[in-house]
Amino acid sequence: MKPIKSSSAAERRKANRAEVTAQVEYELTNSSSGPSRVRRNMANISIGGLFIATEEPIRAGTRMVVRFELPNKHRVIAVSRVRYAKKGVGLGVEFLSLDEDDHEELKEYINSLQPRTRKSA
Repeated sequence: MKPIKSSSAAERRKANRAEVTAQVEYELTNSSSGPSRVRRNMANISIGGLFIATEEPIRAGTRMVVRFELPNKHRVIAVSRVRYAKKGVGLGVEFLSLDEDDHEELKEYINSLQPRTRKSA
């Protein structure tokens, strides 16, 4: 697993976010009730993380493993954490570690969507 280096807020804002409608599965790793897998929709993705559309109240800092499939059928698995939660809207999730192959596939996918990406605010 390749650790993702932490970056400043200004650098994170430079990451292209691709609007997507795809399923993501996440499993909480520090839940007192034990691991639980949940399937939701993601709204956008970047090389540093993704946004999950959900009304579930999950606190910032909560660790999880996310799994999703890219259109080319490459399955990505990333150790992640909730960076922020928008009540009733969703979760901003940051990738903490990502396999090198997953990182490259994700980067290629986002670059292929370049005309449809936007800079995050």
